[in-house]
Amino acid sequence: MKKASRFATVCIALSLTGLTACVTTANRSDPVRQKFAAFDRHDVSAIESLYAADAVLHSPDYPVLQGNTPIAETYQRLFKAIPDARDELQRLDVCGDRVYAQFLLTGHWLGATDKPVRLPILSVYTIRGGHIAADSTYYDRKAP
Repeated sequence: MKKASRFATVCIALSLTGLTACVTTANRSDPVRQKFAAFDRHDVSAIESLYAADAVLHSPDYPVLQGNTPIAETYQRLFKAIPDARDELQRLDVCGDRVYAQFLLTGHWLGATDKPVRLPILSVYTIRGGHIAADSTYYDRKAP
């Protein structure tokens, strides 16, 4: 069995068991890493270009949001609500076309120092053609 197909078999087996300890080529995570860098710059145009035109975003606030323009508009609203928003990437795992990112969103609501935001988030990205084709994001909406 070739090395690549053995690796694919291991990835599939781990995925079926719920484990995400797979690692594939680093370039699979490039659009996701670029998205985090664009987020920290509040570069909505860059974020839009990293998502596929038909990308789908699932999150507690948006059960289904489709298209890179509506997704980018969501980030624009977030940056207005949290003008100092930053994502602290804590873990990034890659398995096949999936990228699993754990991170911490920090900032302050409307820039008020007495309204801090510290929200742990998990996102599962699907990469297709060098773009983010799907983004399933999970967080507790009631977290402080």
